[in-house]
Amino acid sequence: MLGFIFLILIILLFSSLFYFIFKQGSKSAPNRSLSLMIVSIILWSLVNYFENETKNIQIAQVLLYLDFIFGPFITYFFLKFCLVFTQSKLYKYNKIYYAFTLLIIFFVIFGFVIKNIRFFEGTLVFDPGFFYLFYSIILFLDIILGIFVLFREYLKAQGLYKVQLLYVILGLLISGILGLITNLILPQLGVINLTILRLGIYGMIFFIGLTSYAILKYRLMDVRVIIRRSAVFTVLVLIITALYAVLSYALSVFFTQLFGIESLILNGVIMAVLVALGFEPLKTWLSYVTDSFLFKAEYKPQEVLQEFSAHLTTTLDLYSIRDFILSGLQKIFKNKFTSLFLLNEERGVYAKLGDIGKVAARLDTIDKKLFSKISNYLADMGKERDTIVREEVKKIYEYQPDPIMKLLIDQMERYEVNLIIPLYLRDKLVGILFLGDKKSGDVYSQQDIRVLEIISGQSAVAIQNAQLFEEQKHFAEHLKMEVDKATKELKVANIQLKKLDQAKSEFISIASHQLRTPLTAIKGYLSMVQQGDYGKIPAKFNAPIDRVLQSTERIIHLVEDLLNISRIESGRMQFDFALTDLNALAEDVYSELMVQAKKKNLQFEYIKPTKSISKLSLDQNKIREVIMNLTDNAIKYTPKGFVTMKLERLDDSVRFSVTDSGRGLEADEIPLLFQKFSRARGVQLIHTEGTGLGLYIAKNIIEKHNGRIWVESKGKDKGSTFYIEFKIKK
Repeated sequence: MLGFIFLILIILLFSSLFYFIFKQGSKSAPNRSLSLMIVSIILWSLVNYFENETKNIQIAQVLLYLDFIFGPFITYFFLKFCLVFTQSKLYKYNKIYYAFTLLIIFFVIFGFVIKNIRFFEGTLVFDPGFFYLFYSIILFLDIILGIFVLFREYLKAQGLYKVQLLYVILGLLISGILGLITNLILPQLGVINLTILRLGIYGMIFFIGLTSYAILKYRLMDVRVIIRRSAVFTVLVLIITALYAVLSYALSVFFTQLFGIESLILNGVIMAVLVALGFEPLKTWLSYVTDSFLFKAEYKPQEVLQEFSAHLTTTLDLYSIRDFILSGLQKIFKNKFTSLFLLNEERGVYAKLGDIGKVAARLDTIDKKLFSKISNYLADMGKERDTIVREEVKKIYEYQPDPIMKLLIDQMERYEVNLIIPLYLRDKLVGILFLGDKKSGDVYSQQDIRVLEIISGQSAVAIQNAQLFEEQKHFAEHLKMEVDKATKELKVANIQLKKLDQAKSEFISIASHQLRTPLTAIKGYLSMVQQGDYGKIPAKFNAPIDRVLQSTERIIHLVEDLLNISRIESGRMQFDFALTDLNALAEDVYSELMVQAKKKNLQFEYIKPTKSISKLSLDQNKIREVIMNLTDNAIKYTPKGFVTMKLERLDDSVRFSVTDSGRGLEADEIPLLFQKFSRARGVQLIHTEGTGLGLYIAKNIIEKHNGRIWVESKGKDKGSTFYIEFKIKK
């Protein structure tokens, strides 16, 4: 009877452990391996117990074979757990371990490990087979290798993690050795005492006990949720069973007295309805009772995280975020106080943003350098982002005394801080949360810490966004002030510029008019001298006079351009629109420039329109000036090859173009070409007299005609084409 109680106890404890591990993360490789090991232990414990309880030799043989089959699974999954948990490089040989496990199971199934199974004095015994020793060695090596991997990790570990590993190793070592001795070695030495042999099963209590000690004292895992659910489930089963028994008896008596018969079916139906209706309310009530008396700060993590996420992502007010974080945490954990500190880069401190509850001592700022020392120390252990728990820091200090940790412990105890939660935004620590002890005296569970770490990440992002928003708002206000100031200054400057521009235009206009008269006179008298009106001049004066005449002509053109610019900018450019034959205009320009093209040996051509073009409303002189300018430029900047003028009728427009095989244009030159005083790169080497005003004037003239002017070129030395296009009014 005692053995059965021990068996039930072991199965319940292992089942609870399996449930918790599975709920923690069934997809995690360590959790999966540990869960499979626990399942194998539960099945092995059942088989091992009942193989010695049955008196049927056939059943006993089957159970014994299952006993020897589950054994390798236990040791294999144990080894796999150790390898994946410590991330050992030996895991790359996992397929070999698995192959050996399948091999020895094969030997068990085909009777190469145990034989001659029989009862002797009431105890099941067997003879070792040929591969019994090989079977024992494989199991022993799995356990030893797993413990070796854990022990090696223990030697490298630091602080609390090292203590956790120590207790787990001791529990596994004692349980594993007891199992091997009582199930493999003692039977071969003639020991058949059932109580002694079952020490292998009961020895698992060492693993459970020491692991539970690590859980409860050193926070290896968190079993509070399991305890609560187990308590609720156990009491629920007991109450339902008791109610079922009492009500079933009462109904049986009632039906017997009423009808004179006892109806089991009717009793069952009524009880099933009562249980179905009462199960959920009873479960809810029991959960409330256990939460009220055992877990005073119980909450639903998913609902809490959803609430925090919803609030922190929908506000950009820093103080609203602060109030929500402080009040929300105190509401959840019912702790004595919560304080929030944020990094102030300018002052080099963590300044208190706010707190809630009763703090033990006043603390407004934390020196950044001091906390950085603590953070760097924890970083060496890979724990700089972890929540700092006061009791765990004390345990670390016990095993690794250090002045920095001593300082941290003293400060936490002085201010009665239980938890320090760092607020990291990527790799930057932007703030710190301090939580005091729970009013109930409970410790912060692993679930609490996980929730706090998730909330800390959300809070860091929300606080950073709020700070950036505040900075942007202040910057926008400052920028608005600066813009208003600059706008006023610009308005004043603009008025001054307009005055200067007007003065400039007037000056150019006056200067141009003043220059125009004497230049015209100079040109007239030079022409008369050249033509001999004042008598025959010596031949040696012909060339100088010709050059002076050309220079005078260029100055006159420049003055005319400046006058046009002045008229355009002042809005005084006058246009004399009349019906104009564009084809005749183009032919006239072609005839005038023919001599100039022949001098450069260029192939000069005018392609007339194939469709008749009706007369357009144009300023004939100004359009002729534009066509002349474009064609003249093409001839000037084309050293060899061709220049082609073309006029064509499109669907609803007339297009004139000048194509040449000259220097061409780069893509970045084209947008600048129609600006004032702008010339293409390098053209001054070809034609030095250009002013950069011709295309600007041409563009303004064409736009006043509601036309369009543009240029296309495939690149340097690939020629170019200038286009003018006028819409045909219907």
